[in-house]
Amino acid sequence: MFRILTPVDFSEGSTKASHYALQLAAKVPGAKLLLLHCFQDYLADADPVPASAAHLNPSEQLAERVLHRNETEALEQLEALYEELQHKARSMGSSLYIERTFIHGLPEEEIPEQAERFRPALVVMSTKGEASFGRAVFGTVSTKVIEEARVPVLTVPNQFNGAIPGRILYATDFGKTDVADIDRIRQLFGHLQPMIYCVHISDDPEEDREKLLELQQNLQHGAPENDIRYALLEGSDVAEALQDFARSEAIDLLALTTQERSTFDSLFNPSLAKKMVLHAPLPVLVFKGKV
Repeated sequence: MFRILTPVDFSEGSTKASHYALQLAAKVPGAKLLLLHCFQDYLADADPVPASAAHLNPSEQLAERVLHRNETEALEQLEALYEELQHKARSMGSSLYIERTFIHGLPEEEIPEQAERFRPALVVMSTKGEASFGRAVFGTVSTKVIEEARVPVLTVPNQFNGAIPGRILYATDFGKTDVADIDRIRQLFGHLQPMIYCVHISDDPEEDREKLLELQQNLQHGAPENDIRYALLEGSDVAEALQDFARSEAIDLLALTTQERSTFDSLFNPSLAKKMVLHAPLPVLVFKGKV
């Protein structure tokens, strides 16, 4: 069964990500979409021992009322988003089953835990980038979820207004999981019939051309590959080279695997990996590789 987990914080970006997730799942028979909101009660976290309202001073009672009001508002927002997506699914003629879950806790801790419980094929979440507030909540949370979750994570940038995947760039470093990851891309998005561009940033074109041919031959054993094209690119800045190719080929999803090896040593050090997820102008799908 095709399941998507979508964390939401009711910002414009996370609402956009939830609609993106709905479009991914809407045409898959029997698919499920889980909306997850993690409510953060900072004052309660700081003082975990609950106090009776009768023993609170006036300022503490006011704080309790504010917290209760915030929680009530968050519950109402989750219900409103749920109804909005239900209506959109029905208008698309989709039988998509949508759930919503409201839990207390930190998103970076709860999202991986809920992913273990719900067992989605994919986590879809927004990322705002650090420019939004100095320390954007879902910007930093998305990178932490990628580190902790055992399933692929697809991040949707706040400024993205494009379509669901029709042209996917898979960035390869000729790792052990390439064939499996490309197969997973086909499983996740096959109903959309996308074109996949398998791209490597090369510092040794002659050697890498042989590796790319070997990958192509390995993929031919699994399935017809009329949906895959291959390219070697050169450039000292891996992230910039990928984004330039994405622009030139009208790519609408960048897929990559977090493996710390060879050419991608530079791509997947913490600062540059964060740069790709937080600042790429299009959605980024991240697989967990095996080193």
